[in-house]
Amino acid sequence: MEELPLGALRVRGWSKGCDLCWKGAKSVLFITGECPLYGSCFYCTIADWRRGKGDLIIVNERTIEDESSLIEEIEYNSSLGVGITGGEPTIVPDRVYEYVKLLKERFGRDFHVHLYTNSIGIDERALSILYDAGVDEIRFHTWDERKWEKIRMAVSFGFSVGAEMPSIPGEGWMRKLILLSGFLDRVGADFLNLNELEFTPSNRENLLRMGMRPRIDDEVGVEGSAEAARRVLEYLERETGIMGYFCPASQKEYQVRMRWIRRASNVARDYEMPTDEGTLIYGEVSGPEEKLMIIFRKYGGHYKSGKLLMRADSFEKASKEIKKLGLDGRLIEVMPTEERKVLQVYPLEFILRSRG
Repeated sequence: MEELPLGALRVRGWSKGCDLCWKGAKSVLFITGECPLYGSCFYCTIADWRRGKGDLIIVNERTIEDESSLIEEIEYNSSLGVGITGGEPTIVPDRVYEYVKLLKERFGRDFHVHLYTNSIGIDERALSILYDAGVDEIRFHTWDERKWEKIRMAVSFGFSVGAEMPSIPGEGWMRKLILLSGFLDRVGADFLNLNELEFTPSNRENLLRMGMRPRIDDEVGVEGSAEAARRVLEYLERETGIMGYFCPASQKEYQVRMRWIRRASNVARDYEMPTDEGTLIYGEVSGPEEKLMIIFRKYGGHYKSGKLLMRADSFEKASKEIKKLGLDGRLIEVMPTEERKVLQVYPLEFILRSRG
């Protein structure tokens, strides 16, 4: 078993989808908010505001209104593939077909597409639609052994097939995952992915009610989840020939950061600077226009709505002069997303102190 950064574990490699996700090279396509199993999955992480909205389509953090905005978002992130999720994607197979065909035609056959399913909508017709569209990889998420036969069916179509499940602490849950790993091996599937069970606003009360607690060193991961995953992967390594991977909660945060790094360099405005964390940072100066123009003529920037927006490095160079002119200034750090959500504000006085 291979020990990876951030507590991730890997046995005999991983799927192509995981490889691209690790690099931040995958976008997430949330294709519908409909799913008939919301009431039965106590650990579901989907936000309440997304649930039941059948026409809701989101790529990463951006709501999609048309095909052009989908393509634009993929290009902004320099993505080499997408992971299709929901809701339950297979209850809108024609929509999946339409979007996958669009992406394959625009970015080429090598643009990798993996799809998550709880198996509800999987039958031969649905698999034919997914195969014809160009879906490369299917990840099943079901504890119901009666539905595992659908995994065999998907293997027969020629997809890369595996299961992706939460690692739930407890002997009963671990035994079920061990049974699943053996089944995957027997039917010729490729992998079993285990995700660290996470606390989210949508499942927190359920998990606490069941006696689960956050890890001491982390408010997100569930205590005992990583240890349970290790035991299952030890069995998988010893008794099967398939690939196994454990994805800790911190790895998902890392994936987002890696994707942000790709996006930030593509969407940064003239006055914004990408950071090593994948965010954008810029200076904002406000005050009388005649004084702002003194700073503008010397250090450059973008004058907008009574404010001067500047590159962070120029702002720092100008900080003493900004103070001397009696102007208000600050550095603003934002997400590299459409709405530029503010993450942190650094007042002028803080910048002056840090520069000595």
